[in-house]
Amino acid sequence: MCEVTSSNFLELFPLIIEQIDKSCFLAIDTEFSSIDTNLSIKTIKEFYKQRSNFVKQITIFQFGLAIFSTTSIQHKYHVTIYNFYLNPTSINPIDVKYIIQSSSIKFLAEYKFDFNKCFYSGISFINQTQENILLNQNQPDKNYSLSINERQYLNILFEKINQWLITAHLGDKIQYELNNNEKDILNDYLIHSEIRRCFKTIWTNIQMVEQKKILFIEHITKEIYEERMENNNDDFYLFIQSLIGFTKLIRYIRDNYRKTIVGHNCFLDWLIIYDKFIDNLPLKFEEFHTLMNKNFLFSMFDTKYLALEMKQYLFTRQNRSNISNYVETLSMSTSLSSLYDLLISKYYENLVFLKPIIEITSTDRYKNEVWKHEAGYDAYMSGIVFLKLIYLYKQKKFNKIEFNEHQSIFDICLNEIQLYKNRFYAIFIPYISLNRYDINKKYKKKLQQCLVLEKHNKEQLDMSDIISHFNSYCSMEYEINRNLNKIYLLFQSEQCQRRILKDYLNHPLYKIEKFHWFKHSLFIQYSFAISSIVLTGICISFLVKRRM
Repeated sequence: MCEVTSSNFLELFPLIIEQIDKSCFLAIDTEFSSIDTNLSIKTIKEFYKQRSNFVKQITIFQFGLAIFSTTSIQHKYHVTIYNFYLNPTSINPIDVKYIIQSSSIKFLAEYKFDFNKCFYSGISFINQTQENILLNQNQPDKNYSLSINERQYLNILFEKINQWLITAHLGDKIQYELNNNEKDILNDYLIHSEIRRCFKTIWTNIQMVEQKKILFIEHITKEIYEERMENNNDDFYLFIQSLIGFTKLIRYIRDNYRKTIVGHNCFLDWLIIYDKFIDNLPLKFEEFHTLMNKNFLFSMFDTKYLALEMKQYLFTRQNRSNISNYVETLSMSTSLSSLYDLLISKYYENLVFLKPIIEITSTDRYKNEVWKHEAGYDAYMSGIVFLKLIYLYKQKKFNKIEFNEHQSIFDICLNEIQLYKNRFYAIFIPYISLNRYDINKKYKKKLQQCLVLEKHNKEQLDMSDIISHFNSYCSMEYEINRNLNKIYLLFQSEQCQRRILKDYLNHPLYKIEKFHWFKHSLFIQYSFAISSIVLTGICISFLVKRRM
């Protein structure tokens, strides 16, 4: 695994591009600043509207990229893992506001997320709309809109230059060392452009000398100044390129990559990728569908959707009874962690006669330790799950793998799952499709099981905390009452219901029970209340009449 920050991104970029070009597929994952808790969605249009609004309010902290490539041995693969720390560009007039949710930060902190690398060394990024704003607002011949800190720093620097010019002669030079605070306030282009805009008889250059950033200032004539300015327009566009940062990698993949990209439960990831690196999300799902087909010409696979479609092969009746012999905790969940643990166990080896062998080619960090919920490691797990699932599908459905000297085993297995490409998991319909000719069916799954969750002390519930606790059991919807003290868990699996009730029996904080109409339905409760009031009124009226 290689951690990538602003300090080494440009250095590693050519190597990453070379590895991407040689890959057989890529796996991705993202970590972001908040958790979406509004999951009571009924249609694809409602779902897209809600999710796109959510994406516009958050930022991405980490992007994981696992690059898988074939080797000379047919069923052996190499994987290189990159973990990118990101921080949105902050430069007038681009100043992104985003939500940071305390439960999300707590969750990331529990898994040792390094926030310092994100905020101090995160790679910048902008989308196309933001880039256009910068190009229009900050043309080379226009004054740049400076922040208070930037203006204060430049005023100090201008004062020193003015004092030096009083006694300086043509050709004289001075050096000014930029300390760490000054380097963080302004980048090189803004230092040059502001000094050159205010002083028509000096020229500036910045160089690294013994790991120190030095500003060189030279006193020149106006004629030389004007001549150099005519040949200096490229600096502005280099400056814009420096702000694009990580977006450069996404644009390269968009424009050049034509193979396969996988993720786990990754529709939200693709919304984030489009909004943060490509352009602002459109208002309607139909427009997003069209733009995704226009921008991304590769195949996308969602390993959660794949696993659900392949459940009959993954959890056969014959092997299901023996699963506890191979996996410590019995789980038929399609969460990324559960699938990964299952597919690297001996249970998987018992299912197939030919399995993929994956070797990590980056540092030993992932070889010796598990780093779940780190974007790079989650991308790696998604890639492993994808490889093992397509091998399983080919062998279980067709009972063989036909070797072909003109085609790799990977391509043979990949060809068999083309039906599932560009389809993403959704709880409320069979799938969300981004294929040109797929129809996103208006079909609602029947959620047969319902549990009612509340605290023993009747206090309000934290929806994001509940989701983090129960998402690992099975796919479910969450609905919360108006008082925020009861949550209804809706799902299909009766086995999942039994597990939850067993795990939360005598729980010190939460009380969970099956939904009963007479006990939990507000309609029934209100009906009884109204009936009681009416009946009481009738009785009182009857008694009054008798006394009269």
